[in-house]
Amino acid sequence: MFDPKQFDEGQIVRLAAANAQTFVKGDRAKHSSGYMVVGATGDDECYYIAMDDVVTTADGQMVEFLRIPKVVVFEALTSATPVLATHVGNVYDLTGKVTVNLAATTDKVFYIEKIIDATNKIVQGFFLNPALA
Repeated sequence: MFDPKQFDEGQIVRLAAANAQTFVKGDRAKHSSGYMVVGATGDDECYYIAMDDVVTTADGQMVEFLRIPKVVVFEALTSATPVLATHVGNVYDLTGKVTVNLAATTDKVFYIEKIIDATNKIVQGFFLNPALA
């Protein structure tokens, strides 16, 4: 889950989502064919985070999202135990919709600026939009 910690310039927006999407608060999301869908592995940008738990039942159902400017700072889960000398200051891919993948640097989506809790695999950082890849 991506947990926003500072979003003074972010805005909550209601956007039309695609049918049969399961958004969990903190999931990243994106536009696909005009509708919001849950983020997936391989996405190289992140402009929205779901603000509530919602399962959509029709195309066009309105869902609330946090629009992400570059200044939003997040606490995020990682795929492995983060190591200060290895991971801080580097950019990583995302695994699925809720995890920073410390083993992948192809898409370069999430910049890690510090480790919050190595044992529980939590880091702090921000999304690069567009990604560096």
